[in-house]
Amino acid sequence: MKGGIGKVSTAKKYAVIQDLNKKGYGIQLLCELTHVSRSGYYKWFTRQIKLSPKQLKDQEIKKKISECHKKLKGIYGYRRVKIWLKRKHGLHLNHKRVQRLMGELSIRSVIRKRKPYYGR
Repeated sequence: MKGGIGKVSTAKKYAVIQDLNKKGYGIQLLCELTHVSRSGYYKWFTRQIKLSPKQLKDQEIKKKISECHKKLKGIYGYRRVKIWLKRKHGLHLNHKRVQRLMGELSIRSVIRKRKPYYGR
């Protein structure tokens, strides 16, 4: 069978299973039809309800990042935001984590235009 249900991501399959389960269909049958494990569905389901400690910490950091972005009018990029968080809140974070969280918030630094040079 070409181009069947295998092309759909598992997260979408789990969402469809959840919708059909609310309509009265059994989870075991739906998991067999979509070729996903029942334990995988339940693991996905609990992740939707309850956040992990790292996700909770990320939410706190996101609030601080957005505070920095608003306070400094968006001129700081991830490197300077990292330094600001370290100085202001005492948070020692990896620059990649700050960059990822800024990406999730759709925060980007404002890049200033180069001033024209009128000299010699």
